[in-house]
Amino acid sequence: MSEEQIVAIREIYWNIDPTIGQLFIYSLVIAATIVATWGILRDIARWRRGKPEARISAIPSRIAEVLVQSFGQKKVLRDRKPGTMHALIFFGFLALFIGTDIIAVEEDFTVPMIGEQAGRILVGGFYQSYELILDTLGLAFVAGLIWAAWRRYRTRPDRLDNRRTDAWVLAVLLFIGIGGFLIEGLRIANQQIAGAVVYEQGWARLSFIGFSFATIFRAIGLGDGNPIALGIHQLLWYTHAAATFAFIGTLPLSKFRHILYTPLNAFFRDLTPKGALDPIPNLEAEIERAEPQLGIATLGDLTWKRRMDLDACMRCGRCQSVCPAHAAGSELSPKYIITKLADLQRGDPILFKDGSVKPINTLDPGEVADATSEQYPLYGNLFSENELWSCTTCNACVHECPAMIEHVDDIVDLRRNLTMIASEVPQGVKRVLEGIERAGNPWRLPTRERSAWADGLDVPTLAEKEEVDVLYWVGCAPSYDERSKRTARAMVQLMQKAGLDFAILGDEETCTGDPARRMGEELLYQAQAEQNIETMKQYRVKRVVTTCAHCFNTIKNEYPQFGGTAGVDYQVIHHTELLAELVAEGKLTPSTRVDEKVVYHDPCYIGRYNDVYDPPRRLLQSIPGIELVEAPERNRERAMCCGGGGGNVWMEGWGKEGMNVIRLEQLTKEQPDTLAMGCPFCMVMFEDAAKNTGRDETLKRRDVAEILLESLG
Repeated sequence: MSEEQIVAIREIYWNIDPTIGQLFIYSLVIAATIVATWGILRDIARWRRGKPEARISAIPSRIAEVLVQSFGQKKVLRDRKPGTMHALIFFGFLALFIGTDIIAVEEDFTVPMIGEQAGRILVGGFYQSYELILDTLGLAFVAGLIWAAWRRYRTRPDRLDNRRTDAWVLAVLLFIGIGGFLIEGLRIANQQIAGAVVYEQGWARLSFIGFSFATIFRAIGLGDGNPIALGIHQLLWYTHAAATFAFIGTLPLSKFRHILYTPLNAFFRDLTPKGALDPIPNLEAEIERAEPQLGIATLGDLTWKRRMDLDACMRCGRCQSVCPAHAAGSELSPKYIITKLADLQRGDPILFKDGSVKPINTLDPGEVADATSEQYPLYGNLFSENELWSCTTCNACVHECPAMIEHVDDIVDLRRNLTMIASEVPQGVKRVLEGIERAGNPWRLPTRERSAWADGLDVPTLAEKEEVDVLYWVGCAPSYDERSKRTARAMVQLMQKAGLDFAILGDEETCTGDPARRMGEELLYQAQAEQNIETMKQYRVKRVVTTCAHCFNTIKNEYPQFGGTAGVDYQVIHHTELLAELVAEGKLTPSTRVDEKVVYHDPCYIGRYNDVYDPPRRLLQSIPGIELVEAPERNRERAMCCGGGGGNVWMEGWGKEGMNVIRLEQLTKEQPDTLAMGCPFCMVMFEDAAKNTGRDETLKRRDVAEILLESLG
């Protein structure tokens, strides 16, 4: 029969007894389904032990995000090299899974077709395309796995940890991928259709990997129906099928559970503003209880969604790689915050950051008799003081996490329990909280000095005007910190030059409560928020403009949780946005040259939390003479924190090196003359870093408002 007369077709059970083969496959399907279902139901039962949390809303947008993250690999591909590796494995596995499903459909269902090949799918042109696509993506799958194994066991980046199951899973997947090609090669080398050898058909070459193996097999005598080749084929066929279904069945029991739970976690992601922490519901009523439950003290205090986070974690370590506290050498790793809780939830031996593995029953349970219970105390056993308080709440971990885990919320909730229940907080935290409670500012300075920075500027207060276009919310740092006062004075002069109708609250302004909230003192935060909200409701303003990135985030994203916009129609913007707008409208025109190379540092609370990246850059680029450069790699949404967030601006460093020093090194790689900023906390941190590294005289540190004011002459 000529080659043109041989139709490309796939014989599913070639060289396998169909009855035995079908029985074997169906048994594997049933066993895998039972094991996987048991594992999933077990995990769901663990999640259900968590506290309730509403996460069902905006269903279409949730589904769309799952599709983008799962099939578009959006977050995964942010980290280019490991992201590409993961994409090769993911899309390769997906293609092989779909290909297997097509075989199952052809074998188990009647597909209406016309002609002598009725009921067949894998025939003709479709089969040829099928083979080409599967060989291509199968090769990508194997390449990704080899890359992953090399990276995990050869290059060993710091952010990865190796557990025994990792090697087993990688080995099984490699066997599935490579074994599939060997089976294909043996089939092509030995199968005959209507008396013609498949190997000799032109369409067989479309299975280019299998065909390459077939060429090798025939060269060594394992072709044309060789009994040894047929025996090897059968052995590989059965073991390949067993390995495949073993992998599928044990998905909920292995690291690869994230294949199931990451899309689910993405669906139930937090849709509230990125900069808003969850409030404690019925806080005052909870405090009145005999045994109030505030924050997280035990695993049992987590909500069901936070418990799902633990199983969605793939231990990729991306969160750790961008964590400023980890970079500084502190005990904190966002990855181990999650994995230690995950180990505890599953009852596994707990792997610590230093590489030690400790079974739960070897740790001190304190007053809890059952060390494996849901009430096992976390602080002091799983988590240390250094670990919890070195977090700057910069949100870099959450931004990078492809599983959309909410690390910062867990850390703040752990702090809430330590602050409001256990009263176990560092001395620096106590001083800040006392300052806010007694004096309305973390610096513990008198309220009567709050407006001293404005002496000689003739700045009106809202009490005098009652209605203005712009309320300038000064913030505690520009009010009390000597260096930051210069930023506030520059802002006032700029608004005056632009002819804005503005005012400040003066002595009526008090701390927004942001430091208290990030340090875990939710009750104090809510008291501050309610006081400020009531003050602002007395007046009529169109815009609230803040110099402080933290005040900006709090008023914009968190005050609405407590009626911050009820009955008040105002927009909250950052001062970099206002100034860029005034320049664009021609109300401020930079004319004097500022011949400097300038690098801009993105503050976390206006950048990553609120996506304000372009306005400060447009503003700087509008100033004649400025050459704007970027910190290589670590800029915009991937900018590293200065180290001042989460209350750390008032605390001593927790690591071997200052976060501010590390960040300053990143910012000065392009040898700028000036470091531009848009947050007073960053100013405090970089002033200290410049002095400690000998850059006090060689590197200017200025807020964008100060640079613009200079350019106006």
